[in-house]
Amino acid sequence: MRRPDSDRASSQRSTPRSGRGGQTLGERYIAGVPARIMRPRLIFMACLFTLVCFGLLMVYSASSVEALHENGSATYFLFRQLGFTIVGMAALEFIARLAPDSCFKESTLKVALFVMIGLLLLVFFVGSGSRGATRWLNIAGVQFQPSEFLKPFAIAYSAIMLDRFYSPGGNINEFAVKMLGCLGPSLLLIFIQPDLGTVLIILLAIACMALFAGMDARLIIVLAVAVALVMVIALIAEPYRRVRFEVTWNPWADEYGDGYQATLAIMAFASGGLFGRGIGNSTMKYSYLPEAHNDYILAIIGEEVGFVGTVLFFLVFAMLIYSAFRIAEQATDRRGALMASGSAVILAVQFLINALGILNVFPMTGKPLPFISYGGSSIIVSLMLAGLILRVSHESARRDEYDHRRESFAVMDESTAGVPHVRGDRPSRNGFTVFDGSASEPAARPRPRTAPQGRPQRPNPRSSGGGYNRIDLNSDPSARLRTDDQGPRVRRDYHDR
Repeated sequence: MRRPDSDRASSQRSTPRSGRGGQTLGERYIAGVPARIMRPRLIFMACLFTLVCFGLLMVYSASSVEALHENGSATYFLFRQLGFTIVGMAALEFIARLAPDSCFKESTLKVALFVMIGLLLLVFFVGSGSRGATRWLNIAGVQFQPSEFLKPFAIAYSAIMLDRFYSPGGNINEFAVKMLGCLGPSLLLIFIQPDLGTVLIILLAIACMALFAGMDARLIIVLAVAVALVMVIALIAEPYRRVRFEVTWNPWADEYGDGYQATLAIMAFASGGLFGRGIGNSTMKYSYLPEAHNDYILAIIGEEVGFVGTVLFFLVFAMLIYSAFRIAEQATDRRGALMASGSAVILAVQFLINALGILNVFPMTGKPLPFISYGGSSIIVSLMLAGLILRVSHESARRDEYDHRRESFAVMDESTAGVPHVRGDRPSRNGFTVFDGSASEPAARPRPRTAPQGRPQRPNPRSSGGGYNRIDLNSDPSARLRTDDQGPRVRRDYHDR
């Protein structure tokens, strides 16, 4: 049945036309993407947006006193962090949607890794540092940390190498030579800076990626033991690393010396209580706790939002990591799955190292809190890793030429089957019939076939001449069960008529 023209016109006005020009924002980015792919992507983006906004708020709260005292403006660190965040969001958008596939090929990533080796070498000549570590470069007035920017390139390159190694025809010698040749020098230079925390984070992420790719767990355990031995030697060789373990064991042994930051962080959490003092009401940021807006920003969070707010913050970050692994599960190939899972592991490990260090469960390594701590290199690299995860999600829902052709299909307002016809002389049933694919009734109905001459015709049960032989069940149940020599009584209706 046709709809009235007015209804059809109103429907056309309310429903947007297909095509890129008339598509809404939701249609362009959500419509047509399967729910199994879009659901974790939306959760990831919502958690990411929440963490970035919360990080800006906490950087302003934790740094306002120091910024006002040293720079004359309480918003000095806030506006700098906002600028870094905008750069990081641009990098995220480029990696997730705009970068061509050639940027993620082995040759391109190999060039990027050799550039990172050059920058890490340059750190030892013109780099700047503090507390005995030289980790920063200042180029054209922009200060950054090259070791942080190694993380996304190392993850992308390792995903390609692991995918190739575990594909049919993979070669262990080629895998070892390329991994050691491209990543080995960079990790060695970072270790010499010294920056043991970054080396541990990258190696742990690569080990998890190898485990996800299918490497034998026993081999990974052997490699982990070898790395642990190297770390123990490094711990013994450097006195300041031993001091950090001693502070973790008993921070109150030297509460005004080496344990000063650790004890103040514990006091900040304790003073926060269950619901905290409120955003902006921290007391430890008044020149008590050093690096309050950087490495120790989690202590300020615990003081201002309390135990409940800190747990909610942990849950949001946990949902971010969980949705990242769900995106990895929906990847179309092993390379994408390893790239997304490796990026999630780096973010999760760095978060745990910072949080456990603030809580004095693990030695403090100076690693910032992802998306929260102040620092240009930290926020930009964290958003670049998020861009790698979102790129895998977009690749999982990549549309081909057939999808674009299906978008041009439309549902017709009128039926294309033609005018319906009733089935001949029989009583009409509910419904329509189309004969031979056409909309017209056949000229004449075929006549029933007659039996040849001399052959008896089988009686038709639907004709008036009678029916088939039927057992007479009668109306008496006992009669139905009685039998005699002739068997059950049979009624022959068509002989009697």
